[in-house]
Amino acid sequence: MSKRTLAGAVALLAAPIIVIAGTLAQPTLSDDAASQIAALTDHRGATITSTALSTIAVVLLIGGLIWFALALAPRAPRLAMAGGVLGVFGSLVVLFENSVAAAFPAIVGGLDQIQATSVLDRIHSGAITALGPLSIIGAIGLALLGLAAVRAGAPRWAGAAIAVGALAEGAGFAAGTKALVIIAFAVLFLGLLQAVRTLAASPAPRLAAAGAKAAAVS
Repeated sequence: MSKRTLAGAVALLAAPIIVIAGTLAQPTLSDDAASQIAALTDHRGATITSTALSTIAVVLLIGGLIWFALALAPRAPRLAMAGGVLGVFGSLVVLFENSVAAAFPAIVGGLDQIQATSVLDRIHSGAITALGPLSIIGAIGLALLGLAAVRAGAPRWAGAAIAVGALAEGAGFAAGTKALVIIAFAVLFLGLLQAVRTLAASPAPRLAAAGAKAAAVS
């Protein structure tokens, strides 16, 4: 296994684990301004840690998705391309949301509760509300990559786990339900792990053909 493959696989598999850790640390998943202010007031350290972990996970996921799509491309080019583009785009939307949320501690620390609530309400009703629905595109991209993984030889349950986990985590964050988010990312991790094992065990068609040709010549 090359260093590039190892790095891509580690990034892809580490992302769900880090999200689970961040979700466990997060006092609340609610988008309600009052709930977020209460969390930053009573559990400031945990909230900041959770935001940092989430941001790290998204960055790793972007890198992992790029590797995953490229690794699947020789076997299922259209699905890999579509899934990779949609997955990365959706992840960039989430990264933007996390970047905005990183400013919340400073807002809450520098303003009184009424002013902070007003500012957070405006932020949520502005760009986050407008871009929030686009994050589902990332889940669709992951589902397509799961299908591509099945085309590449992964078990059907692995592709289903990737798709179900990706869609369920979006529902979990939308509902503010920690248990659903954690279970969804655990399922996603299992699906991705099996897909990575499949890719590691079977060389890409082009490489396999080249190896067979070289063996025949020798």
